[in-house]
Amino acid sequence: MAGFSFNAHSNYRDAIGRQYIRVVSCNTTALCRIISAIDREYGIENVHAVLVRRSSDPGEIKKGPVDAIVLHPVTIPSHHGPDVRTVLPQISITTMAMMVPSTFMHMHAVQMRLRKEASKDGVLKVIEEAPRMRLVEGRTGISSTAELRELMRDLERPRADMWENGIFEDSIAAKGSGLCFFQAVHQEANVVLETIDAIRAANGAVQDPMRSIAMTDSAVGLTPRG
Repeated sequence: MAGFSFNAHSNYRDAIGRQYIRVVSCNTTALCRIISAIDREYGIENVHAVLVRRSSDPGEIKKGPVDAIVLHPVTIPSHHGPDVRTVLPQISITTMAMMVPSTFMHMHAVQMRLRKEASKDGVLKVIEEAPRMRLVEGRTGISSTAELRELMRDLERPRADMWENGIFEDSIAAKGSGLCFFQAVHQEANVVLETIDAIRAANGAVQDPMRSIAMTDSAVGLTPRG
């Protein structure tokens, strides 16, 4: 209905002055963030992502499943791949999705075929330098969304929000033109920052995307380690 899909990392300048802007979903936002960052550095031939989705938000007490893993949908691709292409039309992407009995965060298993060869160190550098990326370091021992939630509580984040992509350092494998990794996505939080940037772009208050992103992140207290 809006006619334009938005992600601050990907197409902020194209949103400047628009009357209607659609901020894409939490899963699409997270995919666009990391795809944009990697594409700028290496170029991307194609992306394949498997999304393990939470089945409901914490307050939705009447929704399931309780004891099942549900293909959502059974058909391929899920809607997330086509949705990514509304922001990044040049990206070839296929997505598959399932729901599990959880209320906090989604998990993505992402595989990419790159146009240039990559190393793990190079990919880590891209992630560390890109905004709204949290590298979940192996030394923390964190290997689950539950532990990430506890980390957000320890950081005294409001509502234990994790606004950034949680990319697991030990999962990153880069060999030749192949790259794969796991990332966690907090469905209640990550789109909040994008919405603020979309409003700023619409009213033309800030022309530079990185400046808007920095302003928004600073306002909520988001730092690379905090």
